[in-house]
Amino acid sequence: MRYLLHSRRLAAGVAQLAMVVGIVTADRPALAQSAHAAPAVGDSDEAAREILVSARRRNESVQSVPIAITVLTAQDIARSGVEGVGDIANLSPNVSFDNALNLGTNFLTIRGQGQSQYSPPPAAIVVDGVLTISPLQFNVDEFGLQQVEVLKGPQGAIYGRNAIAGAINISSLKPGETFDVRMMAGYGRGQEWKAKAMVSGPVVTDLLSVLAGVSFTDRRGQVRNITTGEYSDKMKDVTGRLRAIMTPADGLELDLKYTYSDAKGRDPAYITSRSGNPRISSDPFDANRVGSNPRTLHDLSGRAIYDAGIGTLTAVLAYVNVKERVVADFDFSPLDIFLVRQSQRESGFSQELRLASPGDGRLRWLVGGYHVRSKRRLGADIYADPFFLGVTPAPTQADILIASSNDLNRYETWSGFANVEYDLLPNLEVAVGARYDDDSLHQRPGTGGSQKASFAKWQPKGTLTYKPTRGLMLYGSVGRGFRSGDFNASGSSFGNAVIAAEVATNYEVGAKARLLDGAVSIEGAAFRTDLKNGQFKIFDAVGATNVGINIDKSRISGFEVAGAVRVVRGFTFTGSFGHSNPKVKIFTLPPGYGGAVNYIGNRPPRISRYTANIGFDAEIPMRDGLTFYVRPEYRFTSSYYWDLENQYRRPSVDLVDLRVGLEGSESRWTVAGWVKNALNQKVTADYQPLTNSGHPLGIDAYYPAVGATYGIELSYRF
Repeated sequence: MRYLLHSRRLAAGVAQLAMVVGIVTADRPALAQSAHAAPAVGDSDEAAREILVSARRRNESVQSVPIAITVLTAQDIARSGVEGVGDIANLSPNVSFDNALNLGTNFLTIRGQGQSQYSPPPAAIVVDGVLTISPLQFNVDEFGLQQVEVLKGPQGAIYGRNAIAGAINISSLKPGETFDVRMMAGYGRGQEWKAKAMVSGPVVTDLLSVLAGVSFTDRRGQVRNITTGEYSDKMKDVTGRLRAIMTPADGLELDLKYTYSDAKGRDPAYITSRSGNPRISSDPFDANRVGSNPRTLHDLSGRAIYDAGIGTLTAVLAYVNVKERVVADFDFSPLDIFLVRQSQRESGFSQELRLASPGDGRLRWLVGGYHVRSKRRLGADIYADPFFLGVTPAPTQADILIASSNDLNRYETWSGFANVEYDLLPNLEVAVGARYDDDSLHQRPGTGGSQKASFAKWQPKGTLTYKPTRGLMLYGSVGRGFRSGDFNASGSSFGNAVIAAEVATNYEVGAKARLLDGAVSIEGAAFRTDLKNGQFKIFDAVGATNVGINIDKSRISGFEVAGAVRVVRGFTFTGSFGHSNPKVKIFTLPPGYGGAVNYIGNRPPRISRYTANIGFDAEIPMRDGLTFYVRPEYRFTSSYYWDLENQYRRPSVDLVDLRVGLEGSESRWTVAGWVKNALNQKVTADYQPLTNSGHPLGIDAYYPAVGATYGIELSYRF
């Protein structure tokens, strides 16, 4: 807390948060780990605040699930302007998200466990009941969002590998028997135009319903290149979706969905840091080459859900194909010294079969199996002008290849899992789950030859849940998470050939409370995670790739608390606070990396120790069925280090977002104005010190930072 008090801006926020925690909190649905859920419609005031989640693969009240969960309902999503994983993370304690370089380079962090370039996230990402195959999938416009659940703590027993720190369940609009048309158009700073349209309804009554939707984004951007006149943060995207729900027989539902996305992302070039100070992000963007980042995605899935009497049988098939390219200035200057070209292609096929018992008995169980096969080709080439190599007397712009990496990796996983919940007493539940993942990897380097590796791990979890009184739940759990290993690129100039698998053992206790007929709720959890072979990546300029490195042992301790208070009807105050404190316990220098530095006790890269959220949602009824609403959100994220040596530190970030709107009768139409990053905080999403990158020009570089954005949106529903 002494660290937090150093920030005068945060002090006031913490004081307000303490007030929220003091009175406990809750509101709109007793959400877990966040008070960001609006009341659902019900027959009574109590039912109106009940939220159902699918955290354990069946519908349950969020208040009865012994997992730390942040829930965002459809109203929260609309009033907070949630459009992607980054917006979701900013509303969750102990969760953060950044995107840099290209559309597929994401950095999701949950409870001190992070994600590196071209690596899977530390969480399973599930969209409409289907587990995503590639980390490139989840940075796509998931328009029509209806609910989001962020589960924290290892969830491998049910969700499998990569659920080492949690899981994210995303549900989008589902076509039904009612004809529905929705449209949205908006304009924002940076000449950003947006439009979305969806049509859904029955095609054959009681047999077939279909949804068709499309979204469009065209943004010029704000960060201007003073050399070329182009903008770094430009973006063009067209995403389309078709979804069909069929009920050919009683108790049988077929859910088919196809998503196509054609995006042209930001300029991937970085900015040279003149000061070498990561706290300064105001250097001029002056690269002489205009970069590009095109991506195309095909995502097809199908689910068959059948009521088999003894339980619900669910079969899932999924296929994905993603192509992404990067062309960027690699010297980050007005000179024609270096150019990088990178291509990445991933495709995969998965299948899952599970059987879940009815959820109303004393004994509840789930059993199933999962299989996925995928391949990824990742290649990068670095070019140089021969003048700068001393070959020609003057610059020629005839780039010659100086470094290259091109590998084909194939992956296959077989899994079996089971989960059992049993009520020892009406108010005492014990749950035991386990999953076994068997991964096999095969790499064919571009230079020829091949190599194989395999990783297998049991992921057990045990939970004890006690409900001493109505509205109060206590729980304790012990679980293991697993993130599979991988190959480093064959052209790497340092590091081991194989990145070891990551294993987390988590110990957690938590509580959830609802008071005053659900008007006040509060939730909290304390945890300790022992992490073995923690993974992170460092850019290797010599090998034109990113090299994975393992931290032998680290320990993460922390806690989080969140809640909401419905002060009066139409006014809800929310707050949350998260603390994660990871420390390196054992670190063995990989071949060719590091120097005489004591890494013990350091913090792993990209891990913030504190997050805090404060906000409220207020709506004021007006005449003729009109409703005015206002929703401000404040988010504090503490500083973290860019490097394992803990020499380069990113400053803390204060984000203030505001959304105000006017809704028509029955929410048929809405006019909303919004501001994001109202304090105009310009903090980079990625900083590459020379000690990390080994850049041939001996420079530090960082990703261009974007400041405040604002705009207006108009939506209409027939």
